[in-house]
Amino acid sequence: MSDLESGGLFDGSQRPGVYQLVAPAQWLVGALEDAGWSCRVLDPVSDLHSFYTQTAERMGFSSTFGANLDALWDALTDLEEPTALVLLEWTRFATEEPAQWERVLEVLTERTESPPPFAVILA
Repeated sequence: MSDLESGGLFDGSQRPGVYQLVAPAQWLVGALEDAGWSCRVLDPVSDLHSFYTQTAERMGFSSTFGANLDALWDALTDLEEPTALVLLEWTRFATEEPAQWERVLEVLTERTESPPPFAVILA
C-alpha cells in the first residue's frame, strides 16, 4: 500500500493498486469518474459480513454472490471497465477483524494486478 499521488491514476503515471488517501475522498471520486473510471464508495464497515453485503450492493454483484473470498475474486474479475473501490474509514474493519481484513486486502490487492484497471482507495 502506498500513498496516492495527485492525478497519478488519471494520467497513467501510477498503476492501479491499493492506495491510502489522506485527503477527503469526494474530490478523488469526481476526478476518477471524469477520467472514465467507475467508482464505488463503501460506507464504513467493521466486520466481514457488512463488507460483503455492502460491496455486493455497491458493485452490483449478482444476487447469487456467495459472500466469501472466492466469490469476491470471481465477481471482481468479471469487471469490464476501470473501477475504483473507495473504502471509507477502512481502519474500523482492520481493527475489529484484523485477520479477515488481511485476507480481504490480499484478494483486493491481487485483483489490482489484472486488467481492466482496478484500484482500491483506503480513505
